[in-house]
Amino acid sequence: MRRVLVCSLIAAFLLASFAMTVGAEEAEDEHETYKGLLQTVDSSIISLRQGGSASGSLSQARTLYNSLVGPYENDNFGGSPKLIEIDNRITQAFNSLQQSATEENIRVLRSDISLMASELGIGLSSIYEYALFVVLGIGIFVSLLITLVTRRVVNWERMREIKAEVSAFQKELREAQRKQDMKSVHNLQQDQKRIMALQGQMMKENFKPTLFYIVPYFIFWFILMGIYGGWVVAWLPFRLDLPFFGTWVSCGFLSWYLLTYFGSSQIWRKLLIRD
Repeated sequence: MRRVLVCSLIAAFLLASFAMTVGAEEAEDEHETYKGLLQTVDSSIISLRQGGSASGSLSQARTLYNSLVGPYENDNFGGSPKLIEIDNRITQAFNSLQQSATEENIRVLRSDISLMASELGIGLSSIYEYALFVVLGIGIFVSLLITLVTRRVVNWERMREIKAEVSAFQKELREAQRKQDMKSVHNLQQDQKRIMALQGQMMKENFKPTLFYIVPYFIFWFILMGIYGGWVVAWLPFRLDLPFFGTWVSCGFLSWYLLTYFGSSQIWRKLLIRD
């Protein structure tokens, strides 16, 4: 068990180190402005897809864009015809989108902003550009790691015995209640305390792996939330109206990670534990 704990801590440390390194790379003001600009443009798309107005986010995006290219614009972009053309195109796009905004036109604007940033040598880490696949990989890896820890520390033979015994008890109790065999129901209820104790053992076994990964897991989680906070990781190809939550049109880090983690976790458990 000590070896499992050490391995899980090492894996979490390596992942956290990677995340902190990437976060440090993005600390420069120019890059942060560019990142915030793209996030704001994405927010305008989200507002539009949810049936709202994109004008507020687009106004904020324009301010961020002017802040980003201001120093270069003062120098007339070094006299580069290409940069001047891209800047004019972006300015015209902001003007027209304030009048009538469509998702397609906002995406064209975002593409032009990315092109301008690239020409100016401003970029973001590839973990943002390929966030969908990076978070997918993290979700798959973390679910594999936790499944391996669970497989190692849980007494699965005993768990299966308890599951079978509890299942048989519940089936027998339901059958007796259906037949209104009160004598059998009474006898079975006398054994209920023992069954509850067995269920308590199951809960204890299921909780054991958490002791090995809970601390490094949350440290890693908060670091990644700091990196990807507010970033659109994946776009849904449709609008999904959910009760209490509103309209769902995109996945941030949290929702995409949970989808990939729980989806892959079920697969790993079927392959490695077969519970």
